[in-house]
Amino acid sequence: MGDDAELYIETGGDPTILLNWYGLEDEWYDDDDDYYDYEDIYDALNDKKESNHTVNRKKNTMVFIDAESISAERCSRIIGQCKSVGELFEVRYYARQKDPSTLAWKEKASSYGIKPILMYGEAEHNKIDNKIIKDIRKILTNNKSIDIFFFFSKDGDYSSIVKEIRESKKRAVILATKDTSKKLKQVASEVKGV
Repeated sequence: MGDDAELYIETGGDPTILLNWYGLEDEWYDDDDDYYDYEDIYDALNDKKESNHTVNRKKNTMVFIDAESISAERCSRIIGQCKSVGELFEVRYYARQKDPSTLAWKEKASSYGIKPILMYGEAEHNKIDNKIIKDIRKILTNNKSIDIFFFFSKDGDYSSIVKEIRESKKRAVILATKDTSKKLKQVASEVKGV
């Protein structure tokens, strides 16, 4: 039995769970009529399943999300963009433990299998940024199978780590919104909108 079939059975046959898994739920939900078009959903999931199982790709992609910089509402778009490029090894979101502005990420994290990296203490300038940079450096050194680094932040301070990623012959993909730093976008291997 394939992974998708097992997941489908575990979720009680609810195709919307599989839509979340593939980051497709926004495409199939009709806000005006408040329903999912189930027949089209099944066709899309079957197409996706066939394309995913044609080649066994290595898990080569890590995703780093600065939760202070983006709303959890964009979670499915982030996951969808990342899955379109490589096989996900791990997705992490970074936030302060008691930051009310990032609480929505907790629910999204459990739905999408995202690992929370929660920092203790009061807000400090660049606290989250420094932790993400430190973790990226550790992975560059210790996990050679990761060759695509996705991350979301609007902050130009990440430019130096993006350069390090590229100097290591890896891809650095910035997940960007309209207010993402131009400096950050310019040094990236690729920029994808979310």
